[in-house]
Amino acid sequence: MSAVHPRSAAALVGDVAYALVPAGRDAEDGEERALRIASDFVDRVGDRIPAVIGVGAVVDAVTDLAHARTCADRALRVLRSQPGEPRVARLPDVHVQSLMLELRDMAAVRGDRPSGPVARLRAYDERHHASLVQTLNAWLDAFGDVISASASVHVHPNTFRYRLRRVAEVGGFDLTDRQARFAAMLQIRLHSLS
Repeated sequence: MSAVHPRSAAALVGDVAYALVPAGRDAEDGEERALRIASDFVDRVGDRIPAVIGVGAVVDAVTDLAHARTCADRALRVLRSQPGEPRVARLPDVHVQSLMLELRDMAAVRGDRPSGPVARLRAYDERHHASLVQTLNAWLDAFGDVISASASVHVHPNTFRYRLRRVAEVGGFDLTDRQARFAAMLQIRLHSLS
């Protein structure tokens, strides 16, 4: 870092290298500059080093460095959990994925398991070698568009509609209830049921 950016500082903490780069007064320009520096680095190392870089927030004071590091660490965790592209991200770029990882951690610590309609669908799928959770997930991902959802699971739309009716019957699931849809989507993602 210091060869390319003389006023920077770098340190290795565990298996993570942290770098501080002066950003200037404008936070937006500073973030863009940091993204460019990080992207240039991963481009230079290419596939030789499977590096991923979480870019922290631009801060004005040394006392705010802990916040910047936390942002970088959260972005880095998402990048590490999803190998491939992108290899560089700021927390705002991956905020939802970061929150999902944190919720998954909480659920695991508490021993939470799927409940309600999702638990009933999962149990039915296991007993009957069915795919009702997959059907519900495809429908939710497609925002209720049966044609798109059926294509994503490679079944005829009429077959998909039948399965969707079975989701409602077996799971006791009200497809028109937005809270039920949100809860199901969250459970499916938290428990990696998709």
